[in-house]
Amino acid sequence: MRVVLCSDYFYPKIGGITIHIEGLAKALEKRGHEVFIITKKAKFDDNKLGLNVVRVGTTFSTSSVLDVPRASELAEKIKKLKPDVIHGHHAFSPTSLISVSIGRKLGIKTVLTNHSIQFLYDFDYLWKPASYILYPYRKYINYSDEIIAVSRAAAKFISYFTSKKIRIIGNGINFDEFSLNSKIYDGRSVLFVGRFTYRKGIHILLKAFKNVKNEVRDAHLTLVGGGGFPTLVRTLVKALNLEESVSILENVSKEELIRIYRRSHVFVFPPIYGESFGIVLLEAMASKTPIVATSIGGVKELIRDGETGFLVKKGDTKKLSEKIIELLLDKELSRKIADSAFYEAKKYDWKNIAERIEAVYEQ
Repeated sequence: MRVVLCSDYFYPKIGGITIHIEGLAKALEKRGHEVFIITKKAKFDDNKLGLNVVRVGTTFSTSSVLDVPRASELAEKIKKLKPDVIHGHHAFSPTSLISVSIGRKLGIKTVLTNHSIQFLYDFDYLWKPASYILYPYRKYINYSDEIIAVSRAAAKFISYFTSKKIRIIGNGINFDEFSLNSKIYDGRSVLFVGRFTYRKGIHILLKAFKNVKNEVRDAHLTLVGGGGFPTLVRTLVKALNLEESVSILENVSKEELIRIYRRSHVFVFPPIYGESFGIVLLEAMASKTPIVATSIGGVKELIRDGETGFLVKKGDTKKLSEKIIELLLDKELSRKIADSAFYEAKKYDWKNIAERIEAVYEQ
């Protein structure tokens, strides 16, 4: 089968959708399919990925996600590739939606995956009327033959824009890359991985970590990420007098990231809104790093409180710090939680996720 994955989110942009597309493309190729990725032009060496990447120009020649691709060029690229399936990723950005529209016109079967949710995503009285005001999205989303969502939260949000059946297929992970047989819990290392933005709740984590230091004197927090506002993060670290206890790492290689996961005792994921899934959660689970996370969106679907991690209310710095301290001081509890999460993460290996997506293509 020849498959084209279309999205505004791909390298050099870093994030969950980019990682998802790369992982899906490689997994489908292993299953014998011919896969192409269509995205917008950007300064990036696509050869190092070992994937078939096709780039198209945009209306305003910017790197903005909302900069619209040249529809005629996009259509020509798709015609030339002659795919059996067009699969758009991110249901609310131009490249995926226009690709689905082109597929409809050309008689090519189309799939659209929703990776995102918005603020108050489950507030019906807000989004039902808003979906009609945002009619262009509704129209383009309904051009797709099949719709996938990465979580029930993501399915809920896109359901305001369509009456079509929505299949829930989670994100994937190369489980063996992150997994390990045994792990040492050092009683001090805390980890965050993500973009340095307000939405990710780093400010909440830093305030909570200040409390952690009162109980665990040698605790150390590592912030791994990129983009967003790293200068503001550094300013907050300084304001809280945490400079000696917080490391900030940007542009970390995948190999180094895996090593950091494996040597960390606790992983903290404290977003305040807009999280439909969180691939970093799977990475932590596979590396046997117990999780403390905010109980929002798709996060509470993946983590079972007290079994595969701990969930706290968003913005609750007191409870967040208490659970981090509990895990740091109780290595047996950490091991028990991590082992349960480890086996849960196996379900999301790309071998399993790609097989489920392939079944959608075949149907």
